[in-house]
Amino acid sequence: MSWLLALGSFTVFVLLVVHLFLSLVLIIPTWRICTRAGFSGALSLFHLVPVIGSFIVMGMLAFSTWPAGEAAPRR
Repeated sequence: MSWLLALGSFTVFVLLVVHLFLSLVLIIPTWRICTRAGFSGALSLFHLVPVIGSFIVMGMLAFSTWPAGEAAPRR
C-alpha cells in the first residue's frame, strides 16, 4: 500500500516540474509583450499561479487600455 503513496507523491512532483517548465517558457515572451504594450513586465509572473495565472495575463492584455497605445496599422 505504500507504493500508492509513493506514486501519488511522484505524480505531484512531476506535475509541479511540468508546471514550472511551462510557466518559464511562457514568461519570457509575455514579459516582452507586456513591456511593448506599456505594462510592467512583472505582469507575466502571473503565469506562475496554477490554473488561472495565464487567464489573468490574457484578460489584462485583452480588456485593458494599453499605456503605450495600440499598434499602428501596417502599410
